[in-house]
Amino acid sequence: MEMINLMLHLAICDKSLNDIEQMEKYLENIKFFNFDYEVFENAKELYKYQTQHHENFDIYILSIELEDMLGLEVARKLREDSQEALIIFVSNDAKCVFDVFEVFTFAFLLKPLTYNKFSTTLYNAFNYLYRTKRLFLFSYRKCNYSILCQSILYIEKLGRKAFIHTTDARVYQCNITLEKIWEQLNPSKFAAIHISCIVNLTEIASIKCDQLKLKNNEVLYVAKKYRQEIKSRHLQNLKIKKL
Repeated sequence: MEMINLMLHLAICDKSLNDIEQMEKYLENIKFFNFDYEVFENAKELYKYQTQHHENFDIYILSIELEDMLGLEVARKLREDSQEALIIFVSNDAKCVFDVFEVFTFAFLLKPLTYNKFSTTLYNAFNYLYRTKRLFLFSYRKCNYSILCQSILYIEKLGRKAFIHTTDARVYQCNITLEKIWEQLNPSKFAAIHISCIVNLTEIASIKCDQLKLKNNEVLYVAKKYRQEIKSRHLQNLKIKKL
């Protein structure tokens, strides 16, 4: 696969320091995509980090056996905040494979981990994100970029330029038409709030009159033509999250 300018955020949560160290060594040799990662020894540390940084990871590598709770419980809680993230379970117990897929698990790896098994699974995870339109592709100044659609807060068009605002407080710009933007977005997860602005429904905190407040506390204007639909879509999205 061609290397593209994509940064994925990985979380490793495992009570075994030896297994964590082994996975970190394997990650040092993986070059087919760009990534950063954080390591946690228990679920409490993971939740604390996500709360403080107001962000979810793209790929979770979770041990079934954690000190403070079972990995399956962690996964259920993570699914409440993110339906898009990929979860990879690792375990010493092969029988656990029959339980993990109730939380939409991407893969199950049996310990002890080998580099081939570990790297192949991560390659498949990256390829899955790349091939299932979960990535937004664009170019700027002769460089090709790709970001996860779930990381987009909103996209605004100003003339020929599009400004892509993301959950990690970055703003990308490119020359792209609204038609090309919509071709890459899932219409069930994004909606227009005026003729030149598209917002991620999962990032909406509240809507009042013509003011839409995002989870990062940024406020956007909603044109009259779009108010009823965006309110309806927001309520529908909240109901889906409660299921």
